[in-house]
Amino acid sequence: MIHRVTFRAFVASTEDDEKVREALSLFVPRESISKTSVTGHHGNVILVLTAVLRKKEGRKFFDLLRERLSERELARLRREVEERVDDECNLHLRLDKQAAYRGEVRLIDAGDAISVQAHLESYPARREMALKVAGDLL
Repeated sequence: MIHRVTFRAFVASTEDDEKVREALSLFVPRESISKTSVTGHHGNVILVLTAVLRKKEGRKFFDLLRERLSERELARLRREVEERVDDECNLHLRLDKQAAYRGEVRLIDAGDAISVQAHLESYPARREMALKVAGDLL
């Protein structure tokens, strides 16, 4: 059902990367988080923290979502699944980075987020099949 789930969080120069790691570790094992450094538009250094969960671990992430998201936000995800699944069978969502640091799971539309992209297994690999898989996961 899930090929992989990729997480990405940006760390601005004004943020503590350990706090962002802690927020990300709500969803992934801390040791699986990798760090790269990029240069921002104004020459500032931005750290990019990424992690990937595969197969069963990715499924556990969706179990966590169903357990920890509010009923309202879970219903919202289910309603918006058509807009969140792309033609490459990826389900996209953004989680509130500040809430994750406090141990809470919340969706966010803009701002300080942990970006999540779940590549859904569907045979044949078509968006329609991925939508069914996403519906089953949520």
